[in-house]
Amino acid sequence: MKQSLVNLIFYSDRRKDLLLLLKEEPRDIDTIKNLLNVDARSIQPHIKKMKDARLIIEEKKVYMLSEIGEVIVENMEPFLNSIEVFEANGEYWKTRDLTQIPDYLLERIDELEHCELLEPDAEHMLETPKVFMDNIRSSKEIFTLVSYFHPEAPSLYASLAENGTKLTLCMTKNVIERLVTGFPEEAKRLFKSENSKIFICQKPSPIPIIVVTDKFLSLKMFENDGKLRDQLLISTEEKALRWGKELFWHCMRVAEPTEEKPDI
Repeated sequence: MKQSLVNLIFYSDRRKDLLLLLKEEPRDIDTIKNLLNVDARSIQPHIKKMKDARLIIEEKKVYMLSEIGEVIVENMEPFLNSIEVFEANGEYWKTRDLTQIPDYLLERIDELEHCELLEPDAEHMLETPKVFMDNIRSSKEIFTLVSYFHPEAPSLYASLAENGTKLTLCMTKNVIERLVTGFPEEAKRLFKSENSKIFICQKPSPIPIIVVTDKFLSLKMFENDGKLRDQLLISTEEKALRWGKELFWHCMRVAEPTEEKPDI
């Protein structure tokens, strides 16, 4: 029976789309035709098969999911969204080390749908993407975990904190040292701001960079061989922001941060 239901649902985009459509609310045949852009002759055989399998029921010419159909669709949607996440940026995910993402977040990888993959060309290799800068400058609260130094970061984060943005910033010892020695004025502004909470990682972060705010999620991950490419995943979806914040706090625990501010 399981195999026949799998075939019934996933071997036909029409049937799959019909189930997802009826998850939203019951529909009559005219509404189904309009929303799926089909005619009655092409959709009626699919409706009959779904009714025979007791995935759809009909009452007064209105079609709706059965109790079995509701259970299946409720569990089917995350599966389909997970496939969409991996297919959208297939080469990226194939080459990334996913072992550093906890299982409970990997099981919810579907929450990262509609992510955009940013990779600078040779002429803009050292520039932060505009979409990142626009989003972070409009954010009211920022959580950042970073294990490598970027020369634009000190001035950016110091200005954000001084302008009222709440910062929770965790850096590795190497990043802190480069910040303090190379950018002492920006470091002083950052550490003295009432809006910033600074943490120092005692161990390397399993994820090289996580930035999650009330506006967006930005993520860089190591490749399977431990190398780091300048590729940035970014999303403004609400589900992705929640997912990213959970990853941030997971990595904070793994990295064993301690809240301390160096003398400047």
